Amino acid sequence: MKTTAAGMIIIAALLAAVTSAFAAAPTKSDGSQLAIYIFLGMCAMIIVVQLLPIIFLFFAFAKALVQGKKETAAVPAEVVIEK
Repeated sequence: MKTTAAGMIIIAALLAAVTSAFAAAPTKSDGSQLAIYIFLGMCAMIIVVQLLPIIFLFFAFAKALVQGKKETAAVPAEVVIEK
């Protein structure tokens, strides 16, 4: 019984010391980080450019709400064009 308990303690100590052996190896860098950042920057620029018309329309709508309704000239119901 004493030998099995001592054997278990030795095995547990060895396994506790070996856990760092399963760590992942460091990855190699191929220098493509700059290309990835340029690609992501282009994607962000496309999104921003597509949002610009929405922002302009929002400010125009807010400006129209603040200014209120303008009076318009009366348009006749029928317009006769002579040839």
